[in-house]
Amino acid sequence: MNDIFRPQDKTEVPSIGGKGLNLLRLQRNHSVPDWVALSSTALERALSHNQLDEPIAEMLIELTSDNAADIAEKIQSLILEAALPDDLIAELTRTIETQFKTDFVSVRSSSADEDSAEHSFAGIHESYLFIKGADSIIDHIRKVWASGYQERALSYRKSNALTLHPVPMAVIIQRMVDAKTSGVVFTADPNTQNPYTMIISALYGLGEGLVSAGLDADHIEYDKRSGEYTQHTAEKKTRFVFNADTGEGLQEVPVETPLQNTPALSDEQIQQLAQTAVAIEREYRRPQDIEFCFDGEGRLFILQTRDITTMQTDGPAAGNTQVWDNSNIIESYSGVTSPMTFSFIRHAYAVVYHCFSEVMGIPRKTIEENQTIYRNMLGLFEGQVYYNLPNWYRLVKQFPGYAYNKAFMESMMGVKSKFDAGEDEKPLGFFGRYFVELPKLIGLVSRMLYRFKCLPRLVPAFNQHFDHYYNQWAALDFNTLPPHELMRVYQEMEKHLLRTWKTPIINDFHVMIFYGLLKGCCKKWCADENGTLQNNLLCGEGGIESTEPTRLLMQLAAKIKTAPEQEKLFLACSPEELLGQIPQHAETRYIAEAVADYLDRYGFRCMNELKLEEPSLHETPEFVYQMIANYVRMDQKQLDVSAMEKREQQIRRTAEQIVFGQLSGLKKILFRSILKQARGGVKNRENMRFARTKIYGLLRQLLNAVGQTLAQEKLIDAPEDIYYLTIDEVWDYVKGTAVTTDLRGLTQLRKAEFNRYRASATPPDDHFETYGMAYHRNRFINPDVPEKLETEEGTLRGIGCSPGCVEGTARVIHSPRDDIQLNGEILVAARTDPGWVPLYPSVSGILIERGSILSHSAIVAREMGIPAIVGIPNLLDSIKNGDRIHMDAALGVVTQIDISEQQ
Repeated sequence: MNDIFRPQDKTEVPSIGGKGLNLLRLQRNHSVPDWVALSSTALERALSHNQLDEPIAEMLIELTSDNAADIAEKIQSLILEAALPDDLIAELTRTIETQFKTDFVSVRSSSADEDSAEHSFAGIHESYLFIKGADSIIDHIRKVWASGYQERALSYRKSNALTLHPVPMAVIIQRMVDAKTSGVVFTADPNTQNPYTMIISALYGLGEGLVSAGLDADHIEYDKRSGEYTQHTAEKKTRFVFNADTGEGLQEVPVETPLQNTPALSDEQIQQLAQTAVAIEREYRRPQDIEFCFDGEGRLFILQTRDITTMQTDGPAAGNTQVWDNSNIIESYSGVTSPMTFSFIRHAYAVVYHCFSEVMGIPRKTIEENQTIYRNMLGLFEGQVYYNLPNWYRLVKQFPGYAYNKAFMESMMGVKSKFDAGEDEKPLGFFGRYFVELPKLIGLVSRMLYRFKCLPRLVPAFNQHFDHYYNQWAALDFNTLPPHELMRVYQEMEKHLLRTWKTPIINDFHVMIFYGLLKGCCKKWCADENGTLQNNLLCGEGGIESTEPTRLLMQLAAKIKTAPEQEKLFLACSPEELLGQIPQHAETRYIAEAVADYLDRYGFRCMNELKLEEPSLHETPEFVYQMIANYVRMDQKQLDVSAMEKREQQIRRTAEQIVFGQLSGLKKILFRSILKQARGGVKNRENMRFARTKIYGLLRQLLNAVGQTLAQEKLIDAPEDIYYLTIDEVWDYVKGTAVTTDLRGLTQLRKAEFNRYRASATPPDDHFETYGMAYHRNRFINPDVPEKLETEEGTLRGIGCSPGCVEGTARVIHSPRDDIQLNGEILVAARTDPGWVPLYPSVSGILIERGSILSHSAIVAREMGIPAIVGIPNLLDSIKNGDRIHMDAALGVVTQIDISEQQ
């Protein structure tokens, strides 16, 4: 029977354990010292030959924590004294003399579970170095076998529910390398879980000094992306070398004084080691714990590798790297978003951007080849919505001017960490570049410019088209229609609006380009160091429909303040009390009528109004009274809408004076043209977004009606549980194409899952990567530590987007359900969406942790002349309710006043 495996023999691989299998895999592409393996069947034969199986098994049955040491010692003694079968001794002797002659070898354990993804067995079993001669090697094989039954090994196996007997122990016999330097590489940082940071520990002599004796070693942190590293050089006073006195094993000796504070590895060796380690990691598709050494001639040898069992993510080695970012989309979909909303918006994005590519002249073949881009523009992690950044870059790459459009898109989306779609195409030759690609480029640019030129005509046409269908559907009473009729209405919405939503997307692309050009011109031609001049130029444009509801409530509040008794009522009563009392009195009935008219016109609105699961103003009319009460608390001058408009116009005029005082000739003409395009585009974008809000309101009413029917029929527990289903699951149930008909069970399962997400104290970061399968072995944490801002203590920095200096009290609002009674405080929030606009007139300034300069909060703040800063890292961790703060929105700086006293 052949119990010995030689890698050069092309025979079936026997049971050679985890370490043996890893060595076999490693030596295909890397330098590994010669080795052979004694399979685990040899141990089984030795135990059987000495009739030790039953005695060992019986002792292990009695194993407890109290007697483990005694039992382990007895079992080890039996194995150390066991005789090996004669044929096994002969085979071992022949192999050792043939393979290694008189060379020194190491004798190491390799159990079946060892060096696996789940169990490393690091330091559990024994290894022996610098062993020579068949008799000595065979003795040390017994010692390795016995180490499988030592107390710590039995404890490790028991705690991990592994087999105690027989221990599936193979043995590796490997030629020794007289190492000049040795060490360990972690291809990912197991402490920070950063998959891009490689940790290298290195010292002089044998690696046993590092892994077993705990000698001081150099510590190197290597960035796998840049190839740069930082090194802490340890004082290495001793090292382990061959023990010449005993003729085998190791001894600890002093390191020569000049070398003690010198790095063990040269720069060339670090780079060679890092490249090899990355290659091994890719082969294993998981972060690796690698033992290495360099011999006296500078040759690198890999001694073993195993998975880092404490890593919670596999990193780029797993493949399929995806980058996720919610810097801008969080404004519309903050916190946990329901399965219904996500399923709808994912489909909507796919349809809309497919249509957009068509209308912009992208060849149909290209569109069809890139369907996976359109279908996967968004992702959902623990209920949070994210952009799939690689697909957004790939989408933009289909259009001419990728390098410029990429930068504009990043600015528009508020992306802080950049990504590149890469250049996978082969370099084009002269003919391909000038006779194939150049005509395509010219054609695409021409069509794009033509569409931009048509926007003044397209936008009114879109608004007319939208109003026609919106008014038609708004006239329906959804509560009287059965689900199959409601499905038909939904299909009409998709056909007549979703699949014709081309103009808003063309306009978004237009804004992306011309806002980027405007910002670039302000910086290059007007020396705008603060980067806020372009925002001031966009103030006072007027005609933004989403601000009109707020202006109506402000005018109503101004009228209430002229009647002292009515003003007193609003200051003394809660919103719920006002909702009940206002309609009951003749002198205040006009207020109830105005609110009813407001709800009739704008009742589809709500905070988080693009989340279908959110209740609208129709369902929460007390919110309107809360807003009116907030405005009533303001000074009469602050409620003067015309004065607000004058302030906006003054900011605009001042910015224009700064610009046109510095420009002349062609630059001035060109700047005016770019400014006109940017202003018109931003205004159109906000108005068409308001149209989107309106259709979401209708869709919410439609789904509420379906949910009501499902609840009445006992198919789900409550009407609102419909939002724990996807849009397709609802219509599939109606049509007869559902793969799951237990809607109650499905909603209960999802509700429990999403409630866990809501209760989580650590939601996913705003930017992170996933590898391999997105939901498996990924942490949703940004591996890069944010750069520390060079600011004084108590100072934060963000992006100034509406100028002005304000000093006041911070009012932190986490959600629409918070107490939103406001009176001139500085609003502090993680994010806002258009539904927050009614709060703006009641505050003196706005600070937002997330968002970009083109987010809705920034645009409306500019329109209302309210100082605002967005994109402030760690805002909610730094500013607490009631803090006194000063904000300079021109510079984007927030300062806490008397921070030492507050702390």
